[in-house]
Amino acid sequence: MEKILVTTDFSKHSKAGLRFAIQLATQKEVELVFFHCFQALIPTTLHRKRIENAIREQTAAHLKQLESFVEAYYKSLKVTPGPYRCAVLEDFSPESAILDYAHRNKFDLICISTRGAGSIQKIIGTNTSIVILKSSVPVLAVPHTYRVQTIKTVLYASDLENINEELSKVVGFAQSVKAKVDLAHFYYPGQILLDKEMLKAMWRQKHECLDQIFLEKFQVNEGFTGQLDQLVKKTKPSMIAFYTHTNKTWFDKLFSSSRSEAYSFVTKTPMLVFRKTAK
Repeated sequence: MEKILVTTDFSKHSKAGLRFAIQLATQKEVELVFFHCFQALIPTTLHRKRIENAIREQTAAHLKQLESFVEAYYKSLKVTPGPYRCAVLEDFSPESAILDYAHRNKFDLICISTRGAGSIQKIIGTNTSIVILKSSVPVLAVPHTYRVQTIKTVLYASDLENINEELSKVVGFAQSVKAKVDLAHFYYPGQILLDKEMLKAMWRQKHECLDQIFLEKFQVNEGFTGQLDQLVKKTKPSMIAFYTHTNKTWFDKLFSSSRSEAYSFVTKTPMLVFRKTAK
């Protein structure tokens, strides 16, 4: 991943995405592009040139604000900036602007902050959830409570479908920041599985950074998120990695219980979400 789009709306919560991206850039050489979308105040006039001038002036003002915001934040973290630049776009839909800009400019990753706890929308944030579900570019959702730490372990929660290709991408990201990968799979009763040590030996022939493998029976009463929450609390990974389907909402599986407000891992651990390859 060489180019990362880091979104911000200047709020306190959005600083989490900046914190993670800046930390990531200390572990790997990447270009960070800090991105802000705003909706212009259009003057009441029929003159197109006046409207265009107003949008141009407001864009320049927002860009100056973004540059000052980012510069000040680097100073507050006491980090010497690596390669970065700022970009501003006028659009009434922030999520559409993020998706379009990331796709057109061939970004490798979108880094976006989440909100607090509570309902699904509050946990993830409306804009963040739309970006995750619609983006063809991998999305890194960073909880607003995130505090800077070295990325040491990535926990990859897998359904074991297309495992070789998906694991290779997760491992590729982990190796780029010198982190290890743990793999977790929750299997249904009656599902045939190979021996854990056999799987580990087989996969480690290709991926030396693969560390622990967790194969655990799916508990219907706890749900996928409840069990993953327990595993996250036990292993304390730096990040969690998922793959999501285009035709099946990732949240349907992740938040299968009405007790979604009880699942705290999404408010504490950054999540790297890839799009599954269509077959």
